[in-house]
Amino acid sequence: MKAKSIGFDLKAVFISLIAALIFWLMNALNKDGYSQKISFPLQVRYDDSLYIPLQPLPEKVLVNVSGNGWSLLRKALSLNTTPIVYPISKPLKTKYLNTTSLTDSLNDKIHDVRVNYVVADRFDIEFDRKISKTFTIKVDSVNIHLKDRYVVSSLININPKTVTLVGPQSALEELGSFLEVKIPSKRLQENYDDEVKIAFPKNSLITSSKDKVAVSFEVAELLK
Repeated sequence: MKAKSIGFDLKAVFISLIAALIFWLMNALNKDGYSQKISFPLQVRYDDSLYIPLQPLPEKVLVNVSGNGWSLLRKALSLNTTPIVYPISKPLKTKYLNTTSLTDSLNDKIHDVRVNYVVADRFDIEFDRKISKTFTIKVDSVNIHLKDRYVVSSLININPKTVTLVGPQSALEELGSFLEVKIPSKRLQENYDDEVKIAFPKNSLITSSKDKVAVSFEVAELLK
């Protein structure tokens, strides 16, 4: 009987402690003057038909906010926050995101907490003009690997003869006017007719209208 009484007392103490903790937490969350760092989604808006970023644009911004406990808790737990839009009207002249402007935009949108400042000093960005450029396809005929005493005995046919790349102007202009394809086969002794990959520059910002071309030519053995 005594053991039951002790168990009952422990249970009552535990419930009292939980109730006190909840009461303290509710009271604390109702108070103002708290500050916290919270991450907000960010969308950098620009004319992507004319310009292209040369490095990944920031997708989140970490800010210091202040308010009462409930407001900060809601912001910290929010999963579907609409991104903050940061418009850029002159991408070629913009080298970084203005954190003061970001702070103002956040304060205009968020009304239940105050945004004090953006944690990062600056976000460096760089844009280039987005252009399309057409290149002529050439076969690396000097390095076609033929069997001894065999030669290419006809014109080298390429279809299509051109390919269009889209990407940063600076990168595309460095490529000149031609793109090359290499014949992968070794010790050729028969006529060739196959699709060959175009040798593109290793740049993830460049896209192509086509990645292969059809190449055909005749091979003949030299007379002794």
